[in-house]
Amino acid sequence: MRHEKPGTDPITRRRMLGLALSGTVAGVAGLAIPRLAFADGPSGGPESVQVAEIYELQAAFHRAKTHQDIDLMMSLWAPDGVLHVQGDPNSPYVGAVALRSFWLNSGSFKNHRLSLVPSFKTTIDVHGAQAYLYFECHDVGNYDQPTRTIVSDTFLDGTVHFEAGRWVFTDMTAGKSSPLSPDHYYFP
Repeated sequence: MRHEKPGTDPITRRRMLGLALSGTVAGVAGLAIPRLAFADGPSGGPESVQVAEIYELQAAFHRAKTHQDIDLMMSLWAPDGVLHVQGDPNSPYVGAVALRSFWLNSGSFKNHRLSLVPSFKTTIDVHGAQAYLYFECHDVGNYDQPTRTIVSDTFLDGTVHFEAGRWVFTDMTAGKSSPLSPDHYYFP
């Protein structure tokens, strides 16, 4: 003899099988028509795909700095990209020639550094073919030596666009991100 709480409906095998079948049908329908579940972004994928692609842009930026790969760095910027550097009298740097000169003369390209990012502080807000992006760079000098030290703390903040099938930096601002803080965002 079963004892149930008053007002509850006991789950029978038949009811459980019915619920499982309903769930299976819903799952198959979701697989058959996934576009209903997501808003498509400019590269044809859901917004989560766009965010992942922008994370890859940010990761490539740090790879370019660490490996001093100017060709990779330049491939991450729109040809008419703009970089505003707080406190730099030569700022803004506009276009490929100015950006290339800036990067080649930066500490990252003149010194042996490993560029790191606190990923939990990265902010991405996608709006179609444009997105807002904020991240920080913490560069470790002589990273492969026991005497390694943090030599630079900066942020990059601004607009990225989806152009020619990929995300690129278009209008960014850079500045100091110190003192270090897990909770403070340094721009805007």
